[in-house]
Amino acid sequence: MSVSASVTGSISAPGFLAKYQAPLQAALQASLSTSIPPLGTTLRYHMGWETPEGVPVQATSGKGLRPALCLFTCEAVGGNAMNAMPAAVALELIHNFSLVHDDIQDLDLERHGRETVWAVWGKPKAMIAGNSMRSYADATLYKLQLSGITPETTLEVLTVLTECCLELIEGQYLDLSFEARLDVTPEEYLDMVSRKTGALIEAAMHLGAVIGGAEASQVKALARCGRLLGLAFQARDDVLGIWGDTEVLGKATGADIRRKKKSLPVVYALTKANKNQRKRLEQLYNNPEDLGDDAVEVVMGILDDLDAHGYAQSVAEEMEAKATATGKVAELGPKAQTSLNELANFMVRRDH
Repeated sequence: MSVSASVTGSISAPGFLAKYQAPLQAALQASLSTSIPPLGTTLRYHMGWETPEGVPVQATSGKGLRPALCLFTCEAVGGNAMNAMPAAVALELIHNFSLVHDDIQDLDLERHGRETVWAVWGKPKAMIAGNSMRSYADATLYKLQLSGITPETTLEVLTVLTECCLELIEGQYLDLSFEARLDVTPEEYLDMVSRKTGALIEAAMHLGAVIGGAEASQVKALARCGRLLGLAFQARDDVLGIWGDTEVLGKATGADIRRKKKSLPVVYALTKANKNQRKRLEQLYNNPEDLGDDAVEVVMGILDDLDAHGYAQSVAEEMEAKATATGKVAELGPKAQTSLNELANFMVRRDH
């Protein structure tokens, strides 16, 4: 089994992702602080702040990419990043609402090295936890006006975020519908990803630009840039889900294959496979059980023969190039443009 250096190589996240983390974490914790203890514990556990018993803990959490991107964009167009904090918090809560529900739908038992919410509390309570996370996002957005944001801008923010959240849900629906199909095309897959992953990253840059007072042309360019970054991010995620380093990712190599996930490399392979390869893939993917070690090796061998890794990585890099070109249209300052380029580079060459 071949593994490209572009998978195993390490690249550091751009500095601005860390720059906003302390105030962002404080604002996130404040947004969920009023939740009643049983439900609040569930939410704070998912965020990595408490044990299932409600004891404070410092656990591993997500990258905070979407909220940091929102704050960065606001500042990049000349605004005060802290004015966009309610929008940034709402973005992260919506992202986590989707993760709680995804874990239920995918029957995932672990996230960030800990049991998922449904694995601890059961599916009904996990559904409630996810739904309440979505409601807290809406409640947080109304704090925009405390920073002097006009009612008109607040309404625009609410509209954009609601529309993007709907797209996210549509994308998840399409993703689930693909599970029963072996004829999904790369174009269909990328359309799904544009919704499931791209919409919320687009929203991050769109909202940051609007709150920062950007011109309409800047808002449009930065929103489009975000959508393309989302596609690049997911294509790289699909590479890591098959060929990523087990120790870095915290899950076994080929984990997505074992679960028969229709990620981009697999969709490509199903499209390009010869008659014998196609027959073997159909036999394995029509089996209702998760794939065993031998079956995983067979699938990965076919992917290697078809250079599915190279294809998926090339898609990530193509979207990166389009995103950085679109970002230039916004005419940001040199420092902001450099940071944006560094983020795009990180998204398609990261190892985690």
